Amino acid sequence: MTDLWTHSPVRVGPRRAAAVAACAGALTLIAGCGGGSGSAAPLTPRTAITLAADKTQRVNSMSSNITVNVSGIVSATSTGSIQVQLKPKLLADEDLSIVSQGQTIAMTDIVSANAVYLKSAAFSALTGPAGKTWLEIPLSDLSGSAGSALSSLLQNVQNGDPLTQTRMLAASKDVRKVGPAVIDGVRTTHYAGTFTPKAAVAKLPASLRKQVAPLLTLIKGDIRFDAWIDASHQVRKIAEVETVSGETVKLTMTITSINQPVHVALPAPRHVLVAPTNILGGGGGSNDPGTS
Repeated sequence: MTDLWTHSPVRVGPRRAAAVAACAGALTLIAGCGGGSGSAAPLTPRTAITLAADKTQRVNSMSSNITVNVSGIVSATSTGSIQVQLKPKLLADEDLSIVSQGQTIAMTDIVSANAVYLKSAAFSALTGPAGKTWLEIPLSDLSGSAGSALSSLLQNVQNGDPLTQTRMLAASKDVRKVGPAVIDGVRTTHYAGTFTPKAAVAKLPASLRKQVAPLLTLIKGDIRFDAWIDASHQVRKIAEVETVSGETVKLTMTITSINQPVHVALPAPRHVLVAPTNILGGGGGSNDPGTS
């Protein structure tokens, strides 16, 4: 089987770490967006972000369109849609089209607090002979800091603190108002700035620092962000640019619905093959398919 990112047997290496971190980044961006209504009075940039963070306390589910671009030694672009259930427990479902080195492949992934499930023709060499359609990668099997970071971050989202991302944006010392912008027909105000991973950790309560810090250690240099917030303090679009394991990761997410019904379910165990640990870079994994 060929790895989409490296054109080598599937493994978790630096470039996959970038992709994993991008996935985790996507979940934190989701966690940092909220809905509701409120005053349209003029706000300072810092106040605007704080009010958006307050709204996140009411988020149970959301849908969005997402683009992730990873560039460096090997480039890849993923575009698609994502549905996320944050409460009562984390479940996320992504439908993606991935373009890498002239190849395009469709992929569906489902993320729980314990595992990632992948469905794609790229994995048919493993799943096909076994009569399965889904490949399960337990988060505990992801080697190195990327795996532990994603596992911790997903657990943090599951534990119901959707303020994490917006709190990190508040670490910016240069956040500024760019101006008005219309996102999907909605009038918003565009804000932009940068922050350092170290400053972001300092903005988090002690109970979260241990969980989020491993992810941030993968990021080198400043994180650049843009956020588009409407008059009711709802984030309509958010984007980040960061360097992860030597790769430049650009993530853009446009929120399409908040607290509307989403339908995310884990694959039936009979359709799931647990990924052999020898293709994951080591680690001991579950031998019981679909037990996340």
